[in-house]
Amino acid sequence: MLKRYIEDLPKLFNQIDFLVVTDKEGYIEYYKVFNSLGNRIVENPVGLHILELHQHLTEETSTIMRVLKNKEPIINEKQHLNIFKERTVTVLSTTIPIKEGDEVVGAVDINKYYDIDLRKIKGYRNEKKINNNIYYFNIDDILTRNPTMIDIKNKTLKAAKTNSPVMIYGETGTGKELIAQSIHNHSFRKNNPFIVQNCSAIPLSLGESILFGTTKGSFTGAENKKGLFEMADGGTLVFDEINSMDINLQSKLLRAIERNYIRRIGGSNLIRVDVKLISTLNEDPYLALEENKMRQDLFYRINTVLIHIPPLRDRKEDIPLLVDNFINEYNVKMDKNIKGVSKKVMDLFMEYSWPGNVRELKHVIESAFNFTEGEIIDEDQLPPHIKSNNDKVVKNINIDDKFSLNTALKDFESKYIKLALESSKTLNEAAKLLKISRQTLKYKMDSYGIEFK
Repeated sequence: MLKRYIEDLPKLFNQIDFLVVTDKEGYIEYYKVFNSLGNRIVENPVGLHILELHQHLTEETSTIMRVLKNKEPIINEKQHLNIFKERTVTVLSTTIPIKEGDEVVGAVDINKYYDIDLRKIKGYRNEKKINNNIYYFNIDDILTRNPTMIDIKNKTLKAAKTNSPVMIYGETGTGKELIAQSIHNHSFRKNNPFIVQNCSAIPLSLGESILFGTTKGSFTGAENKKGLFEMADGGTLVFDEINSMDINLQSKLLRAIERNYIRRIGGSNLIRVDVKLISTLNEDPYLALEENKMRQDLFYRINTVLIHIPPLRDRKEDIPLLVDNFINEYNVKMDKNIKGVSKKVMDLFMEYSWPGNVRELKHVIESAFNFTEGEIIDEDQLPPHIKSNNDKVVKNINIDDKFSLNTALKDFESKYIKLALESSKTLNEAAKLLKISRQTLKYKMDSYGIEFK
């Protein structure tokens, strides 16, 4: 009875990486790998129980067992599976009950690789390369309780519904590419290419060929080759750290964006391209503009939608949420059962400034996992710089009962702004000193009633 469902499944779902069908008890009746990551633990798992194949899962955590019990489908749930030898794989699982009348007689489990770059896996062979440019981060992966970040999530969903170019800026490690991927995966382009290019890695001599492609014979050794725009046609093209792109190359980029046509080097034909353009910067874009790191005409063409991701130190209410998420992730990856962090550790996290932002927090948790033997991460397992930073903070705090924390922080910020203004001839100079945009500076000045004389 189950076999009649199996034949049509590949037609119904695009880009399945592997597929599992079980009976009503959870025993595997069909198992097919469409894109292999290497040797499987067992050559043919048919006949095994799903919890026997995935021994780290339980009836409560396995999507198949929950669907069999609750008789309701589960759509795109992230799972960590150790089905491959010496490798834990993260997948998006869509699990659907198979019903005969009102009775559930089995389950279908459709899986897509979540965070694996297949090109780096030894033994991977797939000429279609259907997974090379597919990313699966979406808006639900942005964990936050911060009002500003919640607003950013709303903006991200709105930006995904249009073809307008988007500029995302924020410090290193804040999650700019996560926003970019979310825009792509909530747009009508989600099944098309998602191409990311680090602009600092583009040499000027090869810049045009990387962007627009080459025609055979156009120079010694040249072959017919697509550039980034053709590769991303119909999808999304992300220019990471666009402020590091050579200023001369920026003018050629602008021309392609405005015309929606490109011409390969050495070619005579114009090629129409359709891409959603996203650019990211790790500094304030207005400062990049003032320092001539970006052409003004390009800047105003690609910042139609401007999204600023705040640093982690400005949204510390998210730290407990992120800590729990990273602990769950590394419990699976490192086969541990850590429950959380001690109060002392959480206090240290809340006091630390996190110059590396969310990425640094993730690496700190990973570091602690290497040394923690119990169920709770304590201070001894933290990297030295986290603890030493706290010692400096404690020694330099001068508590004055007449101030609340918020009042003290605002007073401190106001004094810094006044100091920067006194040392500058223009608002632009003051903003540059403070490493914020002129618009942000003006907003803060108005909030504190500060005038520039």
